[in-house]
Amino acid sequence: MRKRYRLHRQGHEHLDRWLVSYADYMTLIFALFVVLYSAALINKERYLVVIDGLSHAFTIETQSRDSIKNDQVNEFAAEPTASSLMIPSLPENLVAVSPASKGVSLLPSNKNGMKLALINDELSESMGLFIDSGSVKLVQNEDWLTIEISAELLFSSGSAFMTPNSASVMNAVSKIIKPINNYVRVRGYTDNLQINNELFSSNWVLSAARAQAVLDVLVASGIAPQRLAYEAYGEFSPFTDNDTEEGRLQNRKVVIAVSRLAWEAPPPKSIKSVVVDSAPNEVGPVTSTEIKEITLPGGGIRITTRQD
Repeated sequence: MRKRYRLHRQGHEHLDRWLVSYADYMTLIFALFVVLYSAALINKERYLVVIDGLSHAFTIETQSRDSIKNDQVNEFAAEPTASSLMIPSLPENLVAVSPASKGVSLLPSNKNGMKLALINDELSESMGLFIDSGSVKLVQNEDWLTIEISAELLFSSGSAFMTPNSASVMNAVSKIIKPINNYVRVRGYTDNLQINNELFSSNWVLSAARAQAVLDVLVASGIAPQRLAYEAYGEFSPFTDNDTEEGRLQNRKVVIAVSRLAWEAPPPKSIKSVVVDSAPNEVGPVTSTEIKEITLPGGGIRITTRQD
């Protein structure tokens, strides 16, 4: 009995079960290599021919489409020059502005103001101490008299708020240019040291803020706003090289430029006299300052000034 049981147990053992998993694995490996072999047999030259044909077709289409507007494209694709950017024909009453003129022909007047030489003499006498110290410089040409003021005399570093020490130089300028009627331009300049903070995103913004601050002082001194304007040049119009500290110091400045042209104040408006007819108004009831008390039929009263 014991021997028969042992044979029965041995008959139920499947010693070759691994063959099933191995066969599945080999089938997958075979399929993989078939796919890889098929991919290796792809003729790449055919695909290159197709791609080259498509690109050639699109190139021809693009060239044909561009040739339709060839004249227009050539006109705008050419590198712009100074002559091409000029207005083809200016009206007779307009004058082309050169960079050296600094916009004098753009002023809305052809009337000459006080002579620049006389203004130069008065400023030289009034601002002699500042000129001798080198913080102020006067430069005159045919169209402008420029008062170059060092930024250190007016502002703190990186600031557009005028310092208390700036009052003396601004008073000296204001008392000379206030009585005259010449146009005035306030120009701001900086060095090339970059600035980027919560107040000024660039040197351009800083130069504009400083020029406006000086302009506000001139307006507060009583100079007509119609004569004034401010310009900002930032770091892009240096007076000298920014390679040294001395050069950067000379480039940080505010320039008050006095034009040879003058602002013409408009004539005062005439006030028309209005004649009021003193005749009594016969349409409505006549009133007076006398107060009357009228007894009404129901027992009430009415108080009025009407003369019925």
